[in-house]
Amino acid sequence: MRLPALTARPVHRLAGLVRGHPVIAAATAAVLLAAVSLTALLAGGGSAQPRAANVSRNYRACLLVSPAGATDARLSQESWQGMQDAARSGGVNAERFPAPTIDAKAALPYFNGAVQHHCELIVTVGTGMKPATEAAARANPHQQFVIVGATSAHPHISAIAAPADPGGDQAGRELADRVSAFVSDRR
Repeated sequence: MRLPALTARPVHRLAGLVRGHPVIAAATAAVLLAAVSLTALLAGGGSAQPRAANVSRNYRACLLVSPAGATDARLSQESWQGMQDAARSGGVNAERFPAPTIDAKAALPYFNGAVQHHCELIVTVGTGMKPATEAAARANPHQQFVIVGATSAHPHISAIAAPADPGGDQAGRELADRVSAFVSDRR
């Protein structure tokens, strides 16, 4: 390999100094390694903050699940099934996040997490989640929300009616179909 004249002369001088002097060779190698590492570290660039990337560019719908043992567990299950159905049809990423509380103030960080994950639609279930959903809608005025099994007068919160008998298999399938259609229509 032939080096340019400006580079070749200093490299040949350094090689002559290092030859036969293992301490100088080790020190030179350490300095070069440190310089390359520092350059790579500083040139790594990019944002220091992690960010949720939607590589697929699909519409992202997120279900915030109320605490375990909630009375709306069946509605949550059928809503999740509907979101998965919408995802299977293509063009939708369905995600599920736990919200360990339905208290509006305490649940707000969980809603904000879904917003930070770039969920274009946040789905909640039941009348218990209504105050938290309304608080999140006030805090995030450009975010779209939907409540399954409850209604709200807030302009950024849509509603999907729950079946009269949510325990029945046919009613559960109807709710899943409603949720799937609602999510699919938004993409």
